[in-house]
Amino acid sequence: MHDILTTLAAEYDPVAIIVYGSFADGTSNLFSDFDALLITRDGERRHDSRFVDCTQLDVFIHPLSDFEGAYDPAEYVQICGGQILLDRDGVAEALLKNVERFLDSRAKKTPEELRLDVEWCEKMLRRAERTDAEGCFRRHWLIVDSLEIYTELCGWPYLGPKKALGQLEKKEKAAYGLYEKALTDGGNEALAAWVAHIRERFEKGRRKRK
Repeated sequence: MHDILTTLAAEYDPVAIIVYGSFADGTSNLFSDFDALLITRDGERRHDSRFVDCTQLDVFIHPLSDFEGAYDPAEYVQICGGQILLDRDGVAEALLKNVERFLDSRAKKTPEELRLDVEWCEKMLRRAERTDAEGCFRRHWLIVDSLEIYTELCGWPYLGPKKALGQLEKKEKAAYGLYEKALTDGGNEALAAWVAHIRERFEKGRRKRK
């Protein structure tokens, strides 16, 4: 990571660097991107996706002016849990705190909205039983969107698939196993078991609310 940071510092002369993702939480491997937000004195928003030392960058560069007035912290939720490696003006610390406050105060879905999400999963499961292109499309659509739906049922903010899967594996191992099998098995039985568990999780939450 040292060589990457040296390259970025020389290229952009940042006033702040926030590293997030696998390089921030210590889970990086040979296939990991280097995820970071760089804040510069001036210039325009840019994205750096080159390779440095065989690691692909996924670095967003924003000018300081983006954070001097009102801005939407929802645009930066991916940095939650990130590490501040440089912060000359305190802007990185303020940004992280704003993102954390936003996530803490976010509007959660109502029980009715959650019920509709679960019913959508069940409807998509029935349509995924078709073996044509549309059925296959709906299968993939269900698998992708159901992960976010499940995190909502658990009361967690959805911060992308990697963090959601990590939370699932750590906090709800049974659900993780079912979702992993639905992803890798390819059969209707595995997908149906996952959707049944989504319904079970919803019913469990509803009983708690009574």
